Formats: sequence, structure tokens, C-alpha cells
Amino acid sequence: MLITILPLVVLSALIGGATYYQAGKLIEAETKSVEQRILNAKQQEIRHYISLALNSIARHYGEEPGGREAAKQEAKRILNNMTFGPDGYFFVYSMDGTNIVHPKLAHLIGKRLWDLQYPESDLGIRALMEAARRGGGFQEYIWHKPSTGLVEKKLSYGIMLPKWGWMLGTGLYIDDIAKEVEEIRTDITVSVRETLAVIFAITSAAIIVAGTVIAGVRLSEQRFADTKLKELTNRIFEAQEHERKRVSTELHDSISQLLVSVRYGVEMIHSEAHRGSDLRGYAEKSLGILDDAISEVRRISRDLRPSVLDDMGLASALISLGKEFQTQSGIKVDVSAQKCHDRLSDAAKTALYRLVQEALTNVARHSQASEVDISLTVGHDTLRLTIEDNGTGLPTPLPRGGGLGIRNMRERMETHNGFLHLSNMAKGGVRILVTMPLDQASHRAA
Repeated sequence: MLITILPLVVLSALIGGATYYQAGKLIEAETKSVEQRILNAKQQEIRHYISLALNSIARHYGEEPGGREAAKQEAKRILNNMTFGPDGYFFVYSMDGTNIVHPKLAHLIGKRLWDLQYPESDLGIRALMEAARRGGGFQEYIWHKPSTGLVEKKLSYGIMLPKWGWMLGTGLYIDDIAKEVEEIRTDITVSVRETLAVIFAITSAAIIVAGTVIAGVRLSEQRFADTKLKELTNRIFEAQEHERKRVSTELHDSISQLLVSVRYGVEMIHSEAHRGSDLRGYAEKSLGILDDAISEVRRISRDLRPSVLDDMGLASALISLGKEFQTQSGIKVDVSAQKCHDRLSDAAKTALYRLVQEALTNVARHSQASEVDISLTVGHDTLRLTIEDNGTGLPTPLPRGGGLGIRNMRERMETHNGFLHLSNMAKGGVRILVTMPLDQASHRAA
């Protein structure tokens, strides 16, 4: 999983980092380009306004009708009346920096502003005058903006009227350039963030898909392994039952018969040994030993493979097992079992029988119980087996997975698609609940 997902994460991080870096360079280049384009447009507009002003006063400047002073006064009047927009106007300064014309800020007229300087700005009038003396030029500086009353950055153009000793100028405030550039920067930044978000979303989707596929493959492999393990477990159980059945048959049909034959012989010796009391005693002792051996062989044979399970079915086998357990342990066993006929395979019946056998063994060893209730009910499509005792119960918390016996019981049930659940009862003791599906084809046929 890590080998698959880590390259995706690294690649996405590299793509995101490269995108962010390139976007930063793009933002700087684009904002500079936009700023330069807007500045060039404003410079062209300012030149156009200067041309209009010069054309408006050209006759008065060139011909000076009514004398120079009259021509100057008329030129001042014309320039005072020539405004454009809320903050567009023309201004005139004398060579020493004294303001002569200012339509928007009349209080500046007559004041010498040669040394006027705002923070973070050049000596605006002096610098503009120098540009005008060089044949006309642009200058950026800080100046009052009439519409807001604030000081903003302004781009002005000045040109000399040497005959009158005037500098004629006009300009445009360029604070809107910064706003427009900031808007462009914001738009590009938003686009970059959206791109990074898309990359993150694609990476997340790829990680989810890869994780899902890997998890699916692992789950499929695990299920395949579980299936094979269950098949192997089932084969082991079948092999065990087959071997038990063979050994049980050999014990019952061979060794048990031989022991019975020997008993008959010893019994005949016992019946003929009238004269020798010692021989009769030996015969009686031998008969007792043979009886014990025959009983033990039959018990072992029954434990290995109860013949009643093959001959009479699961219900009868459970009843017989309960009686035998009660006789051996002294624990009362109450068995209620319904017949399932052919709706269970022989292997499933054997698995249920072994489960009950293992449960009773655990009761005798660990529970300190005095009663055990076993109930086998056959429903329409499910068999239900319940084993309850009145003992001390399981430890709390319940052991995870249980011991070997519990694991064997679970594996036996899972082999036949059954389910086993262990729990402590409120009244004390342990309840084992088993459910197992029945064969529906046999039910319909019946």
C-alpha cells in the first residue's frame, strides 16, 4: 500500500510545488506587464490632454493679442476652465516653482512649491520642472487628489513655455493601477489555489482508488486463503473422522470379538475348575479383567465414532451422549432434540456431535455446573443448537478467540457455513448458540 501510494503523494507534491512556483513567476510577470500597459495608456492619454491645452492657448501664446499680460490672463482663464473628470485639470508654474494656475486647489495659487515634498516621494514640482526643461517629460510623485482629499500617487507631464517662463502640465492619478494590478494578482492567486485544489482532489481520488483496489485485492486474497484453509480444515476433520471410524470398527469388530472369545474360553475354564480353588480364583480374576477390557474397548470405540450416530441419527446420538455424560460425570443433562433426517450431511451431523461432545467436556472440566440443557430445533431453513449450563461462566472480559477447543468448534461450524456464539447468561453459566443452514432441496423433496 505504501509503495503504491507514496509515489502518488510525492508526485502530487512536486506538481503542486512546481505549479505554485511557476504561478508566482507568472503573477509577477503578468502584473508587471499589465502595470506597464496601463501606464503606457495613461501616458498616451496625458500627451493627448497636453496637446489639447497647447492648441487651446496657441494663438494667445504665439500672437499675444492685446499684449503679453492680456494674453497670459486669457490663457489662465482658458486653462482654468479646461478640466476632465473629477480629478483632471491643467496647472501652470513659474520658473521658481510658484503656482499660477490650479483649477482644483485654488489655495495653492501664488504659493512657491519648489521644495514641497510628501513622505516617500521626490520633490515633485522640482523634478517635473527638470523634465520639462529637457524638452518635456513624465514624473511620478505624491499629490493631493481632489475627489478624496487624500494624497495619492500621480503621473504628470510637464512642458516649458519659455517665452512666458511657464511650465504647463497635467496628469492622472495612478492609484487605480495598483488596485487593478491587485485584482489581477488576486484572480491569478485564486486560479492557482483552484488548480492546487484540483491536484489535491485528483491525488486524493487516486489514493482512494489505489487503496480500494489494493484493499480489494488483499481482501480477495484473504478470502481465497480462508476458503482454502477451510477446505484444508474440513479435509483434516474428514480424515480424522474417517480414521476414527476405521479404528472404532477395528476395535468393535476385531479386538472386541477376540476379547469376547477369550472371555468365553476363560468362562469355560472357570466352570470346569471345580477341584482347584486356586485355578477357580485365577479364572474369576481373569474374567473381571476381561470384562473391564471389553467395556474399555467399547467405550473407546464409541468415543471414536458412536455407532448410534450412523445408525439412528443426530438426535438419538445426542440423547445417548447426554445419558452417558450424566452417568460418568454426575452432572444432570437434559436433551431435547428434533430429528433433521436427510437435511444435514453426514459431515455436518458429525461436526455438531463433536461440538456437543467438546462442550460437555468443557463443562466437566471448568464450569462447576450441576445441570446442562441441550436443545436441537429444526426450522424451515435453519438448524438451531443451544447448550446452556448453570456453572461459573466464562471469565470477563471474554477471552479473544477462546482456547483450542473453542477454535475447533468455530472452525467446524464455519466449514459447514454455520455460526457459533458464546456468551455468559444473566442467571449465571454459559450459553453456546449454533445456527446452521439446512439443505432446502431435501426439504422440498420430502
